[in-house]
Amino acid sequence: MTLDRIGYHGFLGDVEHASEGILSLISKGKSFLVICHNDADGLSSGAIASVMLLREGAGFVTRSVKSIDEAVAFLKMLPGEVIPILTDIGGGYLGEVSEAVRDRPVFIFDHHEPMGSPGNNVLHVNPHLHGVNGAMEISGAGVVYLIARSLNEENVKLSPIAVVGALGDLQDRSDKRGLHGLNDLIVRDAVDKGLMNVEEDLLFYGRSHKPLHIALASTMNPFIVGISGNEAQAYSLLTGIGIKVKDDDRWRVLADLTEDEKKLLYNGIMKYLASLGLPPSMAKELVGKVYELTKEEPWTYLRDAREFASLLNACGKTGRDWIGIAIAMGCRGSLLEEAQMILEEYRRKMAEAMTYAMREENRQELKHIVVIDGGDVIDDLMISSVASMLSSIGIHGEERILLALAHSEDSIKVSARAPKSLIDRGINLGKLISKASALVGGRGGGHDVAAGASIPKTKKTLFLLEMDRIMEEEIGK
Repeated sequence: MTLDRIGYHGFLGDVEHASEGILSLISKGKSFLVICHNDADGLSSGAIASVMLLREGAGFVTRSVKSIDEAVAFLKMLPGEVIPILTDIGGGYLGEVSEAVRDRPVFIFDHHEPMGSPGNNVLHVNPHLHGVNGAMEISGAGVVYLIARSLNEENVKLSPIAVVGALGDLQDRSDKRGLHGLNDLIVRDAVDKGLMNVEEDLLFYGRSHKPLHIALASTMNPFIVGISGNEAQAYSLLTGIGIKVKDDDRWRVLADLTEDEKKLLYNGIMKYLASLGLPPSMAKELVGKVYELTKEEPWTYLRDAREFASLLNACGKTGRDWIGIAIAMGCRGSLLEEAQMILEEYRRKMAEAMTYAMREENRQELKHIVVIDGGDVIDDLMISSVASMLSSIGIHGEERILLALAHSEDSIKVSARAPKSLIDRGINLGKLISKASALVGGRGGGHDVAAGASIPKTKKTLFLLEMDRIMEEEIGK
């Protein structure tokens, strides 16, 4: 990647300005409140901001939130002398953040499409402000990393965590499942410092140490229906296509397979998908660039950056977000053991949620949308991950968007995904869902390809009809 795009230079100028602003406040003895989103990218960005402040000796507290409402509530209660830093959240709600902080300085480091009007006290660093696609070219963690690196060169050591954030936000959607754009700059930092290796291979988790059938069953992105989360079925698939899973008494791992065996496995998965009526092309998602963190122990869930991202996501989506932040900041030992158990349990629950989501009776199809209703069965903290997995298997096709729903006590969490074909035609899901949710008394926003909303429970049907109508209008344009 080169930095010859005007947008890149403008964005990096904002990065430098933000780092100078933070250093100035630290020199004045100011303390900070870091507020981050509770997904993998958000926890990564919160951890990077925390280490950045810690390295400079600044006082700070870091809190993870699941919604902008929660973030605004924290801002309204904040003592006057504390400076808030919002990471991976806030860019889509600039007016509300400005109102909550009043005249206090606030930093927003985000990659979601900006919405609303910020006050003069808001320093907003966002790639979209310079025509750079924040959905694909840099994550929230990447934005914070570049600011941290500008502030102190020692923070280049945080580059692997920024890569983890980007992968957690599914920004590896270019050819061969690789990161690109400004993300590539961050990958180069990590590789140049000997912190990461990058190679092409099958994207099974634990490729160097997990028994082959366990590695296959552990893989959640893409989600292989009937295989992901099911070690017995993974074992049956492998042996059924003639892959030897043991050498004498030793379990084989992915790294043990020959190139011919890898091709046999790939083709076997394609045939398996076809037998379920799923597009065999989905198997292409299983091949791509592997981002290996060289300083992590090979037998941990942190060696593979995608699995690291899954671990952070599991912590955030089960209410143990502080553990995820601590791990991303560098804590290991018993805390890592606890995080790995959280991930294993989360995978089991995700497999159950996907089984429920795939049932025909939970699917509703309108002209331009496919709705998966998780009801009270799928936790609202997990619905975004379910939506991503459903999208990865193409359940909504190439001409409709996917809406996955989960019910809480008085509201419905909506997670939306759009196929690339609609994005190429100019559909911006974040803007559409913001418009539709506002019409029914809710709120929403996000990226062009992935977005979310919260709507009143009594307005579900009206919201779905409005989304379908708005899609009709957009496609008509």
